[in-house]
Amino acid sequence: MVAPVRWTVAGACGQPLPHARRVLPGTPELPRTQAGLTIVELVLVIVIIGVLGALAGPRFFNDRSFGERAYAEELAAALRYAQKVAVGSGCRVRVSVAATSYSLAQQAPQSGHCNSADGTYPVPVVLPDGSMVAGTAPSGVSAAPAVVVTYDALGRVSSASGLAITVGTQTLTIAAGSGLVQGP
Repeated sequence: MVAPVRWTVAGACGQPLPHARRVLPGTPELPRTQAGLTIVELVLVIVIIGVLGALAGPRFFNDRSFGERAYAEELAAALRYAQKVAVGSGCRVRVSVAATSYSLAQQAPQSGHCNSADGTYPVPVVLPDGSMVAGTAPSGVSAAPAVVVTYDALGRVSSASGLAITVGTQTLTIAAGSGLVQGP
């Protein structure tokens, strides 16, 4: 005699559904597989995320190195612009670099030429849009040493030796003979 087949899932009117499993009498039920995470696994994932957040988080919110790099690039661009203005106008241009700021000034013109006897540099250098060329370092960023760089009409700096200006970990160098600014 053949044992009757038992259906585990039945639809309306007791008819088996197409996805139903057939279970023979005396056959043990197979354990159902569980999908999901245990509480231990969840706690472990939360702890790992917390540790990563504690270690990596401060790196994302500390922008000092970005500020140093940006200010060094801004200062290098100002020095290069001062050299171009000096060559283009034929007048000396002075760049005053303090710990947290810089500014550009030019000799006063006298009857269409530069007044070489004027050591005050009273005329601020302006950009094509009319704004003065000057800048301030971001909070916590400073340049060292405080220096005054003067470009002559040939684009050379007035010092006999090259200059080095340090902004955090960035270093700008200015060659004495050519006035070339190297840096970030």
